[in-house]
Amino acid sequence: MIDNFKKGALPEAEIIRWLVELRRNPYIPESSFAVTAVFRVRAGGTDDYYFAGVNVENVDHRLTTHAEEGCIAAMVTGLGPDAEIVEGWVMGAPAHLQPSADALANAHVTCCGKCRQQMAGFAAPEVKIHSVSLNGKISTTTIDALLPAPFTFRQMGVAAGKKTAAPSLSPDEVRRKLLRTAPLENTEVRTWLESLAGVDHFSHVSQAAVLKLADGFYAAGVRVEDAAFLSISAVQSAAAVAVTALGPIEIEAVWV
Repeated sequence: MIDNFKKGALPEAEIIRWLVELRRNPYIPESSFAVTAVFRVRAGGTDDYYFAGVNVENVDHRLTTHAEEGCIAAMVTGLGPDAEIVEGWVMGAPAHLQPSADALANAHVTCCGKCRQQMAGFAAPEVKIHSVSLNGKISTTTIDALLPAPFTFRQMGVAAGKKTAAPSLSPDEVRRKLLRTAPLENTEVRTWLESLAGVDHFSHVSQAAVLKLADGFYAAGVRVEDAAFLSISAVQSAAAVAVTALGPIEIEAVWV
């Protein structure tokens, strides 16, 4: 198991080691291209929550979740809809590749258009996004440079007047919103589902899911709506949370 959440200020060298460690877990049977991401997140007056994500491919390509989406899924599931991205790091390279003299080990990946749109919904224009090569070289840009004049809920005014102070949660509270291991009764799963809140500015219907996995873990996720209708479903969120921490998964049961 690899941490998909950490609390407390992290030096950049540790974040880079985390990105490399996460490369064991992406589910990438078609592309064999591993992408990992870490977002630093603000909630409850502190900005030292860190959430990780990896890419999770699906035979229906539109159902694939990208590493940046995995971070968003985890941060909203763990902290609620008012969590904000304050910094991000992304790494991508062929899965077989190790730090080396290979040109691809020095290459920087850029966030795709879909992820730029979704990040802009949770980040101020000046937020820095760092593209990290497998060899640890860093290229830095901003949300505004990645997506000038974005189309977001803020621009539409849909969420105006609804924003509330995000709660300040302990690390254990956040982890219990994302992953659990003990066998759970249906009533316990229902209580867990009811404790989660997604982004539902359009539908006004909060959706959450809990997956029971074959190895005894349970993982949760919430629906994250986007102003451009690039939403992440609750089951996609839960699967992204699970694969980031555990690698390829086998699902035994689903509660929604």
